[in-house]
Amino acid sequence: MMLEELEERRAVVIKKAEEYKSKRTGLNSEASKWADLRDELNGRIRVAVEKAKGYRTQREGYETVIEENKSKRGELNRKASKYYSMVEKLRKKNDMQSIQTFEGLREKIDELELKQQVEVLSKDKEKKLVAKITELRKDFARMQQEWEKDQELKELLKNAQKYKEEADKHHEAVLTHVKLSHECHDKMVGCFKEADRVRDKADAAHLHFLEAQEAADEAHRLHLKYLRDVKDFNHVIAGLQRKVQEDWGFQERVEARKKAKTIYERFRDGEKLSTEDVLTLQKSEMLLK
Repeated sequence: MMLEELEERRAVVIKKAEEYKSKRTGLNSEASKWADLRDELNGRIRVAVEKAKGYRTQREGYETVIEENKSKRGELNRKASKYYSMVEKLRKKNDMQSIQTFEGLREKIDELELKQQVEVLSKDKEKKLVAKITELRKDFARMQQEWEKDQELKELLKNAQKYKEEADKHHEAVLTHVKLSHECHDKMVGCFKEADRVRDKADAAHLHFLEAQEAADEAHRLHLKYLRDVKDFNHVIAGLQRKVQEDWGFQERVEARKKAKTIYERFRDGEKLSTEDVLTLQKSEMLLK
């Protein structure tokens, strides 16, 4: 009975070992899937970050161009202002307000053009802004024509206008590159936000990977534990089987004892024993010696 019980218990332990082996395999597969997803997401993060760095480099390049054009614009505006000052001296007595108005118109036009380039406007607002710029340009042109009636004033104004036009070209370059710089900045920020969004997913995938890996490690530990238990059962069962094999008369003595006990109980109850019964009792005594 003991041997059969041990074999039954060993069978249960073997089944447990196989269950945890299968569970370990499934969990390792799950961990591998989460690891693959995490690695894929990390790859997307690297791509997004590299794109963001590329846009940042572009933006820095545009900012360098902006500073260069600002510097040249400032230099040319100073030269233009020098000639405008000479114009003002000639007109100071009778038309001082005109030079101020002239320069004011120029500044207002520049201000509105900058607004048109940089700000995001609705179609209606942009239409009104363009109309305002057109109106101011007409006023500016009329004033310029009036001034050109004086030959000396015309020459000074021509030089002032030449430097101002060159300055305006650099001003346009500033506006263009400011817009490009803003676009690169927006794209850079978008890429960094995308990287952060994907990073959240990658972190979640890594957490699932760690959980699955930890569960797989625990299943592996239990699998090994049950394998050791099976080994212990094998050792004990093998010892018992060896003992039975070495004691060749063990089973025979057990059976003889059972039969003798039954015959003895019949004799004790008053039943007459047959010759075969007597021989069985004698045989059991011999086996028990």
